[in-house]
Amino acid sequence: MSGIYLHVPFCRTACHYCDFHFSTSLGNVEAYVESVVSEISLRAKRWENMTFKTLYIGGGTPSVLKKCQLQKIVDAIRKNLKCASIWDEATIEVNPEDVSIKALEGWIECGFNRISIGLQSLDDEQLEWMNRKHSAIEAVNAVCLARKAGFEKISVDLIYGIPFRSENSWNQTVKEALDLQIDHISCYAITVEPQTVLGSWVKKGRIKEAPDTLIEADYTLLCDEALRAGFNHYEVCNWVRGEGNKAVHNSSYWFGAAFLGLGPGAHGFNGYNRYSVVSNNNKYIGFIKEGVLPDTIEKLSRFDRSNEMLMTGLRTAVGVDFDELNGLWGIDHIGSNPQQWKKWVEVGAIVESKNGRHRIAEEFWLIGDSISSDLIVLQS
Repeated sequence: MSGIYLHVPFCRTACHYCDFHFSTSLGNVEAYVESVVSEISLRAKRWENMTFKTLYIGGGTPSVLKKCQLQKIVDAIRKNLKCASIWDEATIEVNPEDVSIKALEGWIECGFNRISIGLQSLDDEQLEWMNRKHSAIEAVNAVCLARKAGFEKISVDLIYGIPFRSENSWNQTVKEALDLQIDHISCYAITVEPQTVLGSWVKKGRIKEAPDTLIEADYTLLCDEALRAGFNHYEVCNWVRGEGNKAVHNSSYWFGAAFLGLGPGAHGFNGYNRYSVVSNNNKYIGFIKEGVLPDTIEKLSRFDRSNEMLMTGLRTAVGVDFDELNGLWGIDHIGSNPQQWKKWVEVGAIVESKNGRHRIAEEFWLIGDSISSDLIVLQS
């Protein structure tokens, strides 16, 4: 299954922890929209044999775009590219402060059937510390309005391991989030990136990073409470209530599907090589105006492909078919790493799942990337 990802590189304010590509200067939003429409046309010929079934608009903050701007982009996608008549899934990321019945109805009219709402926390002091521009009650109301407006699927984003906290901050956030009418949760640990406000605070000693014990406790609490609330933990950072509510677009990444990336800061993959679009809004607009795709191409070897499928597959409950990897790429991850394989199997970190596949046991998911790294095979 192939999908389309569009990066909207604008935010009204900068969250203190965020290292994604974005700008708080909104003066060239319209020029960006026109450039995306042109980029779609420029890329169309290269992707003419691909049928796209999912659409994901992320950022940044896609909800800063007006309905007419979103519609213009969606219309250009359908005009220039071969797409399913009805998207298997079309997701838009939004911030709670942008959510209203009018906005929700506009997003539905544009064809979106899934909404991802950036709650991050339901503790007002934490939200202020992160420089989020919404309150906890606004976040809760956003979810309720999305359901009322008729969104078929509702996902929320949360962040764990936040060092600024009261004793009950995380417990409160988890409990209140699970009480909402949501189908899906994505939850990631806060990371300290050097070019962010949080990175500066840590460097200056203003705040300390959360210890590993706290991060593990936060993650374990969510795992336990989500299970009690009827959620299935289907990927390291993703929980779903109801099999049909899994993130279809994101799941395709984990299993190596091709996807078209649009907009400054986006990445794409054509099934063979990966490309990244320049992470500078003005340069992007300038290149596109000249009819040039501002891409950096990364040629992937069979080792790259096999290792990536290993790493992403082992992050899921489905796991990996090692015989399939060997058949696809001619790489034997187990035979090339017999001691590491034996070590992780003996401690119960790697277990057999269905149909001869192997996965990482849930209690080891926090160190899953380290386990996967032990099984990669480098090109000699």
